[in-house]
Amino acid sequence: MKRMTLLLFMALSISLLFSSPSKEREEKRVTIWHSNSGELGEAFELLVDEFNNGEGREKGIMIDPIYQGKANDVLTKVKASSLVEGNLPDIAQMDATSGMDMAHADYLVTLEELSFDTSNLLPQALSAFSSVGRTLALPFAGSALLYYYNKTLFDSLGALPPKTMDEARESALLFREIEPSFFMGVPATLEMTTFIGAQNGLSYIADNSNGHDGIPTMPLLTREGTYKNFLKKWKAIYDSGELISSSSNVRDEFIANKTASILASSSNLSAIERMADGVFELGIAPPFAVDEKATGGTALSGSALFSFSDTPETKAVLEYFASKEAQLKWAMMTGYIPLREDVYEMDEYKSFLSDNPLYSVAGELILSSNEKLSNVWLPSAYQIYYAFQENINDCLVGKYAIDEANERMDAIIMEALKSYAEQNID
Repeated sequence: MKRMTLLLFMALSISLLFSSPSKEREEKRVTIWHSNSGELGEAFELLVDEFNNGEGREKGIMIDPIYQGKANDVLTKVKASSLVEGNLPDIAQMDATSGMDMAHADYLVTLEELSFDTSNLLPQALSAFSSVGRTLALPFAGSALLYYYNKTLFDSLGALPPKTMDEARESALLFREIEPSFFMGVPATLEMTTFIGAQNGLSYIADNSNGHDGIPTMPLLTREGTYKNFLKKWKAIYDSGELISSSSNVRDEFIANKTASILASSSNLSAIERMADGVFELGIAPPFAVDEKATGGTALSGSALFSFSDTPETKAVLEYFASKEAQLKWAMMTGYIPLREDVYEMDEYKSFLSDNPLYSVAGELILSSNEKLSNVWLPSAYQIYYAFQENINDCLVGKYAIDEANERMDAIIMEALKSYAEQNID
């Protein structure tokens, strides 16, 4: 209901803007390549329309949004377009997997080069997209890893959302006599960034602060014992018989009562909340930590707006998406968290959270997390994403012992780093 009210309000606002007088001038178009689809696509189009029919109309600027597929598709197209002069968009929305490529792209225009004011942005957001003193992109869609659970079922069993993996194993035992499994999912890079990063207050998957302080040269998770620690705890949950180690249709299985809990990004909140409505009461909590010493919180994930143009029009568009009004509306429509500190003090946002308390968990989690806990920048990012899942599954089913699985993951990441260095470092 809250989301529908907001959409109607925005639609009315846009219609009023159409009817208001504006200065006649030649429009300058700013092209944005993006990966928003479904409900996220609708929300993004609403923000674009509001700019085009308001501030953009007054300034003679028109945003031209072009959907380019998934986040990895956008990166692939940007890299290909950079080879031909004039083919790049003004702005591209990409996630952390683009970090290493963009950090070394001579065609990127950083926020410093745009003289962009970042003083109101969350330090966690700036850290997520910074490299060696340079802010590569404008953080836009901020999210956090969350634990989604069937509160109706948990309450019937007297179970609480677990805070650690040991507690998760104990909770899993309560589900042995009922049909739904306790948990479903296989961790990949998103989950591992938090499971590793939170250990001992702050840990990294790779050296050089996960690649933010320079090109990573070695994996740390396999050499500092943090990956072995994770595997040991994760396998104990699996051995309870109540962890379905599958990444197929996890969200649908959760809604269908085939599993009682999952891990997913907060960007899924609006969709999962809608799907669960009338089926069960949805519960949201921080993801369970590997152990009691894992106090670092969770890494900010999501996407940012990378600029390949230094025009005043491009800067004006980025300033619009960074405005507290745009960040407020984006957060309320999607479940992404505001990336401006002052949005959290707005009466509108406080009222929204009061009416929609599940949306407060991700923001509170990020604000309380170690701001140096950053996403990881690795070459062959998507291959490593799936390598994590395969390696974990192989360990769970006994194909490899924990020590051997650790060594194999070390070799996979090390090979990717060596290959990148041979091709890109003189």
